Amino acid sequence: MIQSDVSVGISPRQSFDSWAKFVAELEVEGARRVWVIDSQLAMKDLYAGLIVAALNTTRIGLGTGVTNAVTRHPTITANAIAAIDEISHGRAILGLGAGDSALYGIGLKPQKVAEVAEAIAFFRANVAPSVPIYLAVSQERMCDLAGRVADGAIVMGPAQPDMVRKQVEWIRAGGRDVEIAFIAPTSTDIEDVRSWASTQARLMSHHKQLPESLAAFRDEIVRSAEAYNYAEHLSPHAEHSAAVSDELVRALTVVGSPDECAARLRELREAGVDTFIFPLAGRGRAERWRKLRDEILSR
Repeated sequence: MIQSDVSVGISPRQSFDSWAKFVAELEVEGARRVWVIDSQLAMKDLYAGLIVAALNTTRIGLGTGVTNAVTRHPTITANAIAAIDEISHGRAILGLGAGDSALYGIGLKPQKVAEVAEAIAFFRANVAPSVPIYLAVSQERMCDLAGRVADGAIVMGPAQPDMVRKQVEWIRAGGRDVEIAFIAPTSTDIEDVRSWASTQARLMSHHKQLPESLAAFRDEIVRSAEAYNYAEHLSPHAEHSAAVSDELVRALTVVGSPDECAARLRELREAGVDTFIFPLAGRGRAERWRKLRDEILSR
């Protein structure tokens, strides 16, 4: 079975007691790591969630999935991730990005590549070497940075082998032995991944050139970005999800029968992916993880 992580946010409607039980269940059910979303407008606090997770698990890796160096000053993040690493007995992972919903939602723009590089240098000097640093990447310059200075790259997609091969090439050119973890929204039910597809479409709208596999969707991708509401970031009930057609959802995510999903994941792995991170949203997330594991990943 391929190595599998989970990406989750803590809904404002979910209690931390419920969150504790959920993360403990993920550990029992075989998830290797859990990456907790940092989006202050849409989710409960990242570090409160990681502390609760650390106290209710013993094995699963605990990552920021991902944070940024603007809404949280690097000194604050260094202090917080050190605490998570101590409480979890060495299971913390610092996932960092240029900033997305956390910044756009308050009228700011993501950091420049040079600013992210400066933040990583600070973390290298002020966070225990045992805490690996993973960088969220999509476009060439950020992929290059991850390949030069990070321990891992969180590739944001889309789930198209032609794009992933290019991203992997950019990362590998940096020369470090970087783990490539790919965000892979996967389901046999298209509605489970529509919200993620709308987010992915918005991210792709920033690309000057789309991969050949997505070129026909350019106008729809732009319209989706214009409709996006950051207060509903990754919510399965987000109204902006309606802006993406079924055809675009299938192009951006891994959706279909169990055999079709398994085949698409194999294609992505052959493109250079080391680990898959599976986003889980909405209700029944533990059951959705079990179904994914038993019906798709076991093939």
